[in-house]
Order: sequence, then C-alpha cells, then structure tokens
Amino acid sequence: MDRLQPFFIKYLQLNTDLGRKKDILADSFRKVLIRDGIPRFTPDRSYSSGNFSKLREKHAALQLDSSNGTSDRRDTILNRTGWPASSFKGKLILECGCGAGPDTETLLDLGADVVAVDIAGVDIASRNLSGNPRASHVQFVQDSIADLRLRPKSFDIVFCHRVLQHTPDPEKVLNHILQFVKPGGGVFVHSYSDSKFQTRRWKYWLLPLTNKLPPEWLYRLIELYAWPAFYLTNLLDKFKFGQRLNRIFIPFLNYRPAKKFASKSDRFIVEYGIHDTFDALSPKYDKPISPVRMKEIAAHNLISNFEIYTDPGMTLLRTK
Repeated sequence: MDRLQPFFIKYLQLNTDLGRKKDILADSFRKVLIRDGIPRFTPDRSYSSGNFSKLREKHAALQLDSSNGTSDRRDTILNRTGWPASSFKGKLILECGCGAGPDTETLLDLGADVVAVDIAGVDIASRNLSGNPRASHVQFVQDSIADLRLRPKSFDIVFCHRVLQHTPDPEKVLNHILQFVKPGGGVFVHSYSDSKFQTRRWKYWLLPLTNKLPPEWLYRLIELYAWPAFYLTNLLDKFKFGQRLNRIFIPFLNYRPAKKFASKSDRFIVEYGIHDTFDALSPKYDKPISPVRMKEIAAHNLISNFEIYTDPGMTLLRTK
C-alpha cells in the first residue's frame, strides 16, 4: 500500500505551518511525505528509539491478541474504558501512540475506523495489521502526538493508552490531543498512577540508572537474569510478604499468576516478562500525571461528562 487511505485524507490539517510540506502533501500523495502509505511528519528516529523501538524489533507481535492467542488487549480495553463493545462500532478513533499495534488491532476488530499515530516505528504496526480483515480501515501516521497535523474536533473518540507518561510533557500532550475529539465525543486516556504504591516500585529507583545504559546492554542484562528471576518471583509470590518483595525489590515482571495467561507456557511468560521489564526500565521519560491536573485539563477541553478513575496503579480519564 503506497497511498493514504481514502477515508483519512479529509482529516489532514493542511495549514501554513507546514510550509513546503503543504504543497507536497496537497499536490501528490506519493512524494516526500508518504512512504509505504504512511505520512512521515517526524524523523524515523526519536526519543523513543532504543527503548520502544527495540521492543518492536525483538517482540513485534507479542502483545497482539491474534498472535498470542488470548483476549488480553480486548478485555483490558473494555474493562478500562467501561464502554460496551458496541460503542466502538462505526466510530472514527484517533489512537495516540499505537506502538506495535496491539490496541489498534482490537479497535479495528471492534468495528472502528482508526487513525493510529506514533512518533516513529509505525512500519511494524502497519506490517502487523496488513493481514487484518479490516486493514483498509486504519491509517497509520508518523507524527508527534504533541503536534498533530489533523483537523480539530474531527474524531468520535480520542484514545491514548499506556503512552501519556512517556512523553516529554504529559500535560501539554493531554491538552493538545483533547482538541481533536468532536463536541460530545468520547475520550479515553490512561496514565500510570503517581501514588506512592506505584512510585515506590523497583522501576522508579532503578530507572535513573537503567535508562542511561545502552539499550542493547540493558536488554541483554534482563535476558541473562530473566529465568532465575522468574523462578524466584514464583516462589516468593506464594507468600504475602514475598509478593511485596517482588513489587518493591525484584526487577522482573512475572505474569505467571495472571489468570489471563494461565494456559501459556513458562517460555511465553518469561518472554513477556523480558518485554515488560525492559519497557519499565528503558524509557527516557516516565512522568505520571496527577489526577488533579488530568481533571483540570479535561474540564478545560471537554463538554462531555467525564470521570477520573484512580487506583494504586493507574489514572484514567474517560467520558461516561
């Protein structure tokens, strides 16, 4: 596919801020800005290169429900949004930060049209979903979600999951992306919690060191200790005090106790643990937004009724 999806073209904001890009984009969809059907407003490398890009290279399809044989992403999205599956059907969704495309896949399978944006690395998501029966209903865009070249108030739903805290300025990004939802439209935004329960985990006292290591070194280090950490955390998880030790001190995310992965092999659990542990220890930015600021920014931008949901691990903004 070397052209933009027809449904998407009218949502591009061709304004004078684009300079020469305006003429190229307006006159031909095959020159300069479009490569493999993806508009490239940002360079192929970004602040996410080395951490999130490495995960896409090493585990391109690991988190896709169609690849891992679970309904993890679908269940998570429906649970966290609090919306029925039918509410996505026929909706135009702006997905802010698509990664390798696991949420994109779910949104497509729920019947939505999706504009899936990421600052770099979108080719992997595009390849992952090229065989999806509804592949013609997604347009991938390489751009910063802090500066989107899209028409304001154009989308039925603005969706941002597991991304906001990894941007340089989460408050600025939240304020920006909310301008793209239609009046009365839906919004779902997820952030890690800024609670003490969350910030006292092992990742926050290791992150200032680990995110300065060469990514290949860090990844290899996690690979080396993954299996011993898997067995140790399994043992400690049998005791309440051991569960606390795992959460605070042992840098490995072990999903063996998770019911959603009960049928999966130990090898799969360890691979998933390597993926998510690297994901926790490598980002350049990890700045959870406070519920108070999230509420203030939402109130400034939205006319729809919304709620701020908090628990020890996450903060959610979602329209009712």
